[in-house]
Amino acid sequence: MGLVDVNVVLGRFAGGGACFDDVGQLQGELKRLGIGAALVHHAVAAEADIVAGNALLNRLVAGHQNLYPCWVMAPSYAGDLPSPSDWVRQARDAGVRAVRIFPRYHLYDLREWCIGPLCSALEEASLPLMIEFGPRHWSESIIPWDSIREIAREHPGLNIVIIGATVGDVRALPCLLAELPNLNAELHAFNPPDALEQLVSAGLAKQLLFGTGLPRRAAECVVGQMRAAQIGEHEFRAVAGDNAARLFGMQSPPASQTNANERRRFDVIDVHAHIGSWERTTTPVKGPEACIASMDRCGVDRMIFSSFTAIHGETRIGNVETAEAITAGRGRLFGYAVVNPNYPEESLDDLTRLFAGDSGFVGLKLHCQLHGAQLHEPGYAESLAFASAHGLPVLVHGGGHDRWDDVARRYPDAIFIMAHACSWDGRNPVGRTLYERVRHTPNLYVDVSGSAAHRGALEALIDLVGAEKIFYGSDFPMFDLGFEVGRVTLSSISDRHKELILGVNARRVFTRLR
Repeated sequence: MGLVDVNVVLGRFAGGGACFDDVGQLQGELKRLGIGAALVHHAVAAEADIVAGNALLNRLVAGHQNLYPCWVMAPSYAGDLPSPSDWVRQARDAGVRAVRIFPRYHLYDLREWCIGPLCSALEEASLPLMIEFGPRHWSESIIPWDSIREIAREHPGLNIVIIGATVGDVRALPCLLAELPNLNAELHAFNPPDALEQLVSAGLAKQLLFGTGLPRRAAECVVGQMRAAQIGEHEFRAVAGDNAARLFGMQSPPASQTNANERRRFDVIDVHAHIGSWERTTTPVKGPEACIASMDRCGVDRMIFSSFTAIHGETRIGNVETAEAITAGRGRLFGYAVVNPNYPEESLDDLTRLFAGDSGFVGLKLHCQLHGAQLHEPGYAESLAFASAHGLPVLVHGGGHDRWDDVARRYPDAIFIMAHACSWDGRNPVGRTLYERVRHTPNLYVDVSGSAAHRGALEALIDLVGAEKIFYGSDFPMFDLGFEVGRVTLSSISDRHKELILGVNARRVFTRLR
């Protein structure tokens, strides 16, 4: 594809985890993913000694024509760092293509009175400023949009790139991009459904930059999102690399679009999705027709979903919405009946009615966290007995202290699916302890949905629980289907494991799928 990646790190991190110890490892991963060039900074500069890390970066990338150095800087009022004008001149002399700052991690204010002198020096030298806000959960609102607006307006000749915007920033980011022509967005974590289509249709293609967050992020996710985007060829090339060439002087073979249907090799069943609206993450992709259009774009054959209304307070109304969407889904959409343990007297009557005949309902959905309950509590008992009596899958968003082993034994013919297993980074011992029971518990499974995209997490999950115990799920429409499908289809796992996760396991377990 010849993509240009503007968000890559070299070196080891203090906390361990996925890293590129040397340039050879980085080049190998770029080649696997079809990335032709990368803008790179060093972990030491980001985490500790800025000056030493920048010097180490330049030594490592020297002689690699497809790797472009990006220095880390910070305000230097105390004399501990070079003055902005001297430092920027040194960067220019060293062939640096952009400067990256970490105001959140390095603990300084982003307003003009603090960052202004550095912005002025960068503006004069025509060096872009990249502002990194670090890894975070999408629900954390940490980007100081007013401060970004202030410095962008104060320095109109300075190209500013926001790194780390998420689905939680979907109301703010497009508004500021439309107002400020010198503001740009790197996209590794910005994955609302049809995000690229919506931003491009708003006339913002020239302000979007492809980036992966390697080596910590599973780059196959954002590559999948990019490949599946239904945007014009000119706009695709702009996001994929032309904008980086214009801003940073980076070069790569031209990127080419690949039609999602031409790439399709697997029968894909999404076992974790929703329909309707949840206004913490707004999207126009919410009804059956919009869901099917997104499925077609990203190569998803069938989808099993629950209503956002149902998992919140109005469970009965939401389950009716699900039934209506199943009917409108033309054999592509199937439903979960949601159970709210706070109203157990309603549950059994509803389940008997919803699962009568060939209704298109194929399992139960429990959201213990939203409902303030644990899986083993009495409010779920009658519903889980129903699931066991009918051999139904039960998708569970856990409550934090659920007694999985006890519940799996008590209801042996229900199939329990632990949601969001790819939120585990593959290393954390708490997650390992939680999921290691899956391999040895016959009726316990996991799905791969997760707002995080940790590099190596899917491989670690397969090693821990076995590919036969994993389902593909997206949490759509919170996240783009291309992003979530790419997590599996573009990963380094075997084709057999991809087949199992993407569809074979679901066809075996969800016996009510038509």
